Amino acid sequence: MSNITIGIIGGTGNMGRWFKDFFSRAGHTVLVAGRKTPVLPLDTAKKSDVVILSVPIEAALAYAEEIGPILSQDQLLMDLCSLKETILTSMLRFTKAQVVGTHPLFGPFTDSIKGQNIIVCPGRGTGWLKWLEDELRRKEAVVTRMDPVTHDRNMAVVQGLTHFLTVCMGRTLQKMNMSPDEAISCSTPVFRLKINLIGRLFSQDLSLYASLIGANRHVEDALATFMSAVDEAKESLLSGQKGRAIAYLDDIRSFLGDFCQDGLKESNKIL
Repeated sequence: MSNITIGIIGGTGNMGRWFKDFFSRAGHTVLVAGRKTPVLPLDTAKKSDVVILSVPIEAALAYAEEIGPILSQDQLLMDLCSLKETILTSMLRFTKAQVVGTHPLFGPFTDSIKGQNIIVCPGRGTGWLKWLEDELRRKEAVVTRMDPVTHDRNMAVVQGLTHFLTVCMGRTLQKMNMSPDEAISCSTPVFRLKINLIGRLFSQDLSLYASLIGANRHVEDALATFMSAVDEAKESLLSGQKGRAIAYLDDIRSFLGDFCQDGLKESNKIL
């Protein structure tokens, strides 16, 4: 497909600007509608072959209901939200256009899409789905198709649990009255990376992290599993019995298998 016009709703936000640059460099015409633009989202949608919702999920649900009915079967409606179940359901309900859900697993400070993971959840139609996957793979993104329920369950761990742990670690430092400067003065390279990730989270949009943790219905199950793992770890690692502790750790290492060495190599590069 050539001479594609892409309209990004929320195109003045960080991810919206990132994908505006991405599709512009690919040779497409990109229109932007946001809170600070004189152009309305409805007008942008009417003029576009592809309409991208690059807004928080609450706003994306509202735009799907507002914009969806005016789109034709020849257009594509897609989103960039971090959760997929509710927005896919909404887009499919309110439009007869082709529908694709996407989740770029990187942030707006990423220099290149090369090597970056992008989840694609097919909704309706195949023509625009193939076009989108081709566009992403042409720039060497790692594209994986996934159904929305599986995606959200995975994100309960990859995002929900991960950010939950970071928040709790920050709270622990606060409760122990250990300032970042004091912590850094005693840091190993691994802990230095962890505390930098705490600072990274709290330097950004807190509502985003509250949503990633609280809006995913699968996070509660992931946390319940994690808390049971914490109890097991306390019993084994604080038992005072070295053999029991090593057996517990070795059981986990057996599950991880060859990835242990892969993880060692990759983390060495980072550190």
